[in-house]
Amino acid sequence: MFPEALLTARRYRLGRRQAAVDRTRTRILKAARSVLRGHDGRDFSLDAVARRARVTRATVYQHFGSRPRLLEALFDELARQGGMWDLGAAFRQPDPHQALARFVSTFGRFWTAHRPLHRRLLALAALDPRLGRTLRARQEWRRQGLRVLVGRLRPGQVANAETVDLLFTLTSFETFDSLAGANRTPADVAPLVLRAARQVLANPPV
Repeated sequence: MFPEALLTARRYRLGRRQAAVDRTRTRILKAARSVLRGHDGRDFSLDAVARRARVTRATVYQHFGSRPRLLEALFDELARQGGMWDLGAAFRQPDPHQALARFVSTFGRFWTAHRPLHRRLLALAALDPRLGRTLRARQEWRRQGLRVLVGRLRPGQVANAETVDLLFTLTSFETFDSLAGANRTPADVAPLVLRAARQVLANPPV
């Protein structure tokens, strides 16, 4: 009984410690989003995030290790909150046309969920080469997904690079944001993007 009681107490302490770690991590990610949205977004550094989170720079470093890794974690959190979990369901669709529709609608919701933040990230990426590389690497995942979908939609044919490039552009935040304008959301224009994507697939570049 005594060893079991000690084990239970240890598990309790570890559980409380992990809960505290998780709260601090969430607090830092929330601060990172705030720094990016704010006027001081150009100064997206571990120091700036630490000040906003009211923790030490060492604490931010302990949780994330570096600025790029903090950004990676932030992108993962934005993806989770923006419904990117549904992307897997798109690829599980047996009908490739339905898979494409699900893919486009998922990105419409994702771009809508954090629209102002996506705008800020793109603006900062134009000024910060490191952030730009991180964003481009993330966007390449979308290109890879589109290459798979094109392969399913046109079986037996090699996915035309220009077709994939056009679909990649159509499903980008910039396209959704521009089509939505001031009165609609990116999710609202997903059907329009889907129609354009189908036109590209029906008339692929030579």
